[in-house]
Amino acid sequence: MTRLFSMTVILMLGLPLGGCRINPELHLREVADTRIVLETQVDVDVMWQVNWTTVWEYPWDEVKLGPVGYTIPNTMCLHVYPLDANNQIKSHIVHNFVGTSTELSITAGVHDLLFYNNDSEVLLFQSDEETGEVHCTTRQLSSGLKGSQHVLTALQKEAGMLKNEVDSLKPEAVRLTPDPLYTLYKPGFVVSDHPDEYEFIDGRYVLRVEGELEPATYIYLFQLKMENNEGRVVGSNGGAALTGVADGVELKSRVAHSATSTILADAFFDRTDDLMGARFVSFGLPGINPYEGQTKAEGDEGHFLVVNISYANGSWKNIRVDITDALRELPLGGVISLNLDVNDFPPEGGSSGGGGGFDALIDNWDEETGETTIIN
Repeated sequence: MTRLFSMTVILMLGLPLGGCRINPELHLREVADTRIVLETQVDVDVMWQVNWTTVWEYPWDEVKLGPVGYTIPNTMCLHVYPLDANNQIKSHIVHNFVGTSTELSITAGVHDLLFYNNDSEVLLFQSDEETGEVHCTTRQLSSGLKGSQHVLTALQKEAGMLKNEVDSLKPEAVRLTPDPLYTLYKPGFVVSDHPDEYEFIDGRYVLRVEGELEPATYIYLFQLKMENNEGRVVGSNGGAALTGVADGVELKSRVAHSATSTILADAFFDRTDDLMGARFVSFGLPGINPYEGQTKAEGDEGHFLVVNISYANGSWKNIRVDITDALRELPLGGVISLNLDVNDFPPEGGSSGGGGGFDALIDNWDEETGETTIIN
């Protein structure tokens, strides 16, 4: 994993030029005026998977569809956690700022610092004052909105959400797709009141703290090659859904929630190459910190890609693909390519051809048919 951001945190403190040294271990409550400057360097081509540009074949139009990868955050939030003599967190400060520069007051002593971007109306943050944990999630979709999504019809029936009671899929919440989220946690940061600990710049004392903002949400790009299409598949009217992903994350530890949810995405079709593409942003695999190289334990709930397929005769189907192994091989996100033989899922009233089949990544699929209006 190549880090997305290289960040330097500069604390500029108004300190006296002389005086005896006071060690941070004394945990004094003296307040120093502080200026924080964030210096970021971003390489958007190296994002979550070094070779993603060579693997991603779908002709994604960033003007129409938006960025395919990560973008630079505009606003930040800083949590300052003062530690007492027993290294226990006291009441902490929450400070929001725009851009890369801000001013605030901070006490001399030892602190844990947590930075994350808060430039999203989709992301929801909740702070636990007692433990110091900060959790992020998104809202659940309403029942009415879920019921209007063609791509969820088969999924809801199999989970017992509608009339057909089938237990093959575990019921789980359907949540709004998160925006890109980045975090930096710096424990045990010392704020000293002794001038020797600082640089002197423009009449102020500066202490540099280097760190890296890293993604806490992960981008998955799916591209589906429609083999033997012959013009039968013309697009997607209902988009796509990704099941079994974490429904949130704890920001300091970067451990994703164990509870799972389903998220939705638009699916786009390129008729020139019979290639379908979809971009998901998620909190990743449940119950792990992906930076520690973990994957979900074998035997636990799997992950499915549900794709709505529209046909030239006006019918549609939902194809459900088991992508558990492919997703677990990419805990930090990446490109997943699938080959689908259209002969294996003909449109309503059609017949299947011979010799077709799924590639090795596809273990299972179910379908739901219906009438819909084709959107080109």
